[in-house]
Amino acid sequence: MTSFFRIVPLLCTAAVLFACSSSDLPDNPTAEQQFRLGMEEFQDENYQEAIQHFEVIRLQYPGSSVADSARYFTALSRFQREEYLLASYEFNQIIQSGASRELMADSYYQFAQCYYELSPKVDLDQSYTMRAIDALQNFVEAYPKHPKAQDVEQQVLELVNRLAEKEYNTAILYEKLEVPESALIYFSGVVDRYYSTEYADDAMAGKVRSLLAMKRYADAIASGKEFMEKYPSSEYRGEVESNMAAASDRLRQSSELR
Repeated sequence: MTSFFRIVPLLCTAAVLFACSSSDLPDNPTAEQQFRLGMEEFQDENYQEAIQHFEVIRLQYPGSSVADSARYFTALSRFQREEYLLASYEFNQIIQSGASRELMADSYYQFAQCYYELSPKVDLDQSYTMRAIDALQNFVEAYPKHPKAQDVEQQVLELVNRLAEKEYNTAILYEKLEVPESALIYFSGVVDRYYSTEYADDAMAGKVRSLLAMKRYADAIASGKEFMEKYPSSEYRGEVESNMAAASDRLRQSSELR
């Protein structure tokens, strides 16, 4: 869950700087000694105990050399405890504070990961998914050469597919309820907004079905032609061809009746 691509060097640095044992500490530890205690707890996965040490630094030694690192590991500890909203707040505070470039980049990444973890299953409200997409895209734009940039781009595609799936499922529900007008709105939404996802051709085929059900035969034929141009290898090709033929027949019949 946690990205250790940069944490490992930080841990090693902490170990070198604060190698004394806890029994050697004075009654009133310095910020650096508190940080070392916090890192010991963090390495032992005692995240709540680690937070307590890091918080002492934030409250008593806000101007110390380890203050930013303490806040980062506070956030990371909360992330490990799956306290994603609290962790996102802490990471955002680091971003706003103007910390070192390395710490800033890692905080941007972890902030985005908080919302990625908060993104729910497809059948639930997707507000956090949209927040996650924004945060992930902002990270890639800010740090396009970051070691995690490519992984983040894949996460964006995953989440965009999730939004497309939810909208597509809503369209299918309206189609089953025989409300083609509403189904058309959602199918069109997938086609227009999520054209690069795996649901695009499914939605385009659904759009043709909805137009046919609404007796908008000319529009159904036009959408069918667009489908053939965009998705010549789609599994829905046969269905669309059949619906286009049906729309042509009915359009011809209605013309003959006039």
